[in-house]
Amino acid sequence: MHWISSFLLLLSFSLSFGFPAKVIRISDGDTIVVENLKTHEKVKVRIWGIDTPEKFYGSKLYREAKKCGVEPETIHYLGLLASKHAHEYLYPGEVVEVIPKGYGHYGRLLGKVIVDGEDYGLLMIEDGYSCVYWRTAPKEYREAMKEAEQEKKGLWELKHNVMHCLCY
Repeated sequence: MHWISSFLLLLSFSLSFGFPAKVIRISDGDTIVVENLKTHEKVKVRIWGIDTPEKFYGSKLYREAKKCGVEPETIHYLGLLASKHAHEYLYPGEVVEVIPKGYGHYGRLLGKVIVDGEDYGLLMIEDGYSCVYWRTAPKEYREAMKEAEQEKKGLWELKHNVMHCLCY
């Protein structure tokens, strides 16, 4: 039993440190693929604390469309815009810092991504292109989303009712 607690302590300790990574691909607004520059492994990173509208047609996109009472194309379009906005901060070849926060439902690394010294997830929320992920989002993220909504930034200006449905 002692080895399990030692392993968990080591795991939590190792997750608290970031690693430099080179962006390989921006999958969508909340998922990127990077090369860990320490291990040279290719890693799919789900951005911790945020959730952007779906850009890929799949069960989640259809669930979101049904929940919000809109056509799937509306969700897809918002997802494309969020993904396009992600390219304003990230580009292939760029070096970022990934701070691991655990692993998500699909086995992807959950991580905070620091680009040019700034928290990418927070930037996407502040600009109005992302919802907060309520289970993990810090107060700073929640406050930034409310401000983006009030100021009608990004997707909040374009489709306020849909963003409100997706984000709350």
